[in-house]
Amino acid sequence: MRSIVLIIGLFMLASCGAHGPTYSETDFPARTVMVGGVEYGYRIYVPKDRVDGQKLPVMLYLHGSNRRGNDNQSQLADLYENITGFPQNWQFIVVIPQCRDDLFWAGPMVDQAIAALDQTVKEFGGDENRLYIAGYSMGGFGTWQTALTFPDKFTAIIPVAGGVEPIGEPSEHEKALLSKQVAAAASAPDVYAAYADVLKDKAIWIVHGEKDESIPVDQARKMFAALKSVGNSKVVYNELPGVGHGSVVPAFSDPKLFDWLKEQHR
Repeated sequence: MRSIVLIIGLFMLASCGAHGPTYSETDFPARTVMVGGVEYGYRIYVPKDRVDGQKLPVMLYLHGSNRRGNDNQSQLADLYENITGFPQNWQFIVVIPQCRDDLFWAGPMVDQAIAALDQTVKEFGGDENRLYIAGYSMGGFGTWQTALTFPDKFTAIIPVAGGVEPIGEPSEHEKALLSKQVAAAASAPDVYAAYADVLKDKAIWIVHGEKDESIPVDQARKMFAALKSVGNSKVVYNELPGVGHGSVVPAFSDPKLFDWLKEQHR
């Protein structure tokens, strides 16, 4: 897992500055949540035309590795362009936690993300029958792993440029952070079959760039094939021709994704 972090981090830092812009709290209000005695910041997006009392779906979004930190700002960069440019697509609440430096979406980082989601659902009366999870790159791995850990929580699962097989050998510390469900799948004879068996009835929209040199597209292809082999009729696979690892913007520029989300109910 450390290799994943290094590879993704180097790739993204090569194309992005280390310091991002400051995002408006009017558009993306800041919140905090306490988990295990530690305070974590997260940001939310609420459609401006939401009517008080309206039960909207809620999406938990897990960012990529170069957005890690503790500024409660950087994690917004993944989705900022899509949300502000096309607000008509985002007719649901979005919860955007931030993974701390040198960690990944497992253990305490998933705990704080789930707590932020639950707190937001409570604050805004979100529709618990329409909870989505999405993530890009490191967050794509986190999306698969969190969905496997909480299979009854999410109505729709959207991993972008993610996978289920670690690139490189994870350390013992990293292995210890994995949930028991993820650890069991990782030690199974076929990790793809292990995930597919648990998620065989879930609505899943997989996105991956055809030319991704950081996370091999073969992982997405194998996961899609495994889900189809167990009879999952609600999985969609969208491979982006000619696109490399930077697939988050095109992934969330597809109007078909948002039409598909509207159809997902528990």
